[in-house]
Amino acid sequence: MEENIKSDELLVAEARGGNTASLDMLMNRYKPLTKSKAKDYYIIGGDLEDLIQEGMIGLYKAVLSFDREKCVNFAPFATLCVVRQIQTAIKAASRHKHLPLNMSVSLHNEETPEISLDKIPDHRTTNPEDLLLGLEAYRNIGDLLTKI
Repeated sequence: MEENIKSDELLVAEARGGNTASLDMLMNRYKPLTKSKAKDYYIIGGDLEDLIQEGMIGLYKAVLSFDREKCVNFAPFATLCVVRQIQTAIKAASRHKHLPLNMSVSLHNEETPEISLDKIPDHRTTNPEDLLLGLEAYRNIGDLLTKI
């Protein structure tokens, strides 16, 4: 009952003062808004829960940066922060900045531990046995890569 009595702006002030109960009240109060805003978007490689989480991060940032002198009501400011955080996450996911890392395939395979780059001898070796084993390791790696 007390949650509905306190204004958003009062809860923000208390939350910024270290009152975690006030922060929890704000987060719970605005979670439905965050969910509704997240439903309007799609993120590559993620799902609705990821977008909701991003929206909640935006809400938390809104609590930390709300300035009563610049904005009269917290609600429109919070909505803007939630939407912008979701949009930023979507832009970051679609940038493909980390695509090579995310799409890479490990050459270490638990099913075939004999296939590993560390099994390939140094190219400067002159030992015939090492050269033959190295050639076999190269072929095994080539076979593994063609299966992918």
